[in-house]
Amino acid sequence: MKLKILVLVIMALFLASCVAKEDDSTSASFLVINSLTGNDLDGQPGSLTVFSDVSLEGSIINDNGVAEITTLTYNPLPDSPEHDITYYMNVVVDQIDVEFLRTDGRNVEGVDVPYRFTQPMNQLVAVDDTVEIPFVLIRHVAKLEAPLLALRDITSQSYILQLVAKVTIHGKDLGGHRVAPVTSYLTVWCANFADPTPEPEPTT
Repeated sequence: MKLKILVLVIMALFLASCVAKEDDSTSASFLVINSLTGNDLDGQPGSLTVFSDVSLEGSIINDNGVAEITTLTYNPLPDSPEHDITYYMNVVVDQIDVEFLRTDGRNVEGVDVPYRFTQPMNQLVAVDDTVEIPFVLIRHVAKLEAPLLALRDITSQSYILQLVAKVTIHGKDLGGHRVAPVTSYLTVWCANFADPTPEPEPTT
């Protein structure tokens, strides 16, 4: 009798653990952020340090970034990948969150740093594939609010605000399971940088 009770207890614990795992919706896939890049001081893409101009020739525009993302699986079988990887392990990136920090610890949103924001999206990243996903890094509305608004009154590079952008990427596999969010960081220098000097018109 005691043996039967012990067996029933073990089976109950085993089933409970299975239900918990299902409730956690653990995916067999995960995302890797290979790089985060944006524009350099000359406006060229691919820079690991981003320069954000709060007023470009009187205009206010977004600053965009690019996340290079790869999908991998936790338990690949290198000898027989065709039996291990399925279509349902591919991942759809469906949200990117951007939050701002400062290295001096002054992180009050709307005072010391811009407000955080979320970008819904829909980008498929297949297993073992790498995809570049463009996203908004600094919204144009942030340049109309503190602390970036004050930089517009400084028409030189005499004051530059250094921000650290914390970028978190969310997704789910095609089986409907959420994958673990992944986070990486990107340095952003904000100022009212000098506008390009127009080339003189040729004389005739």
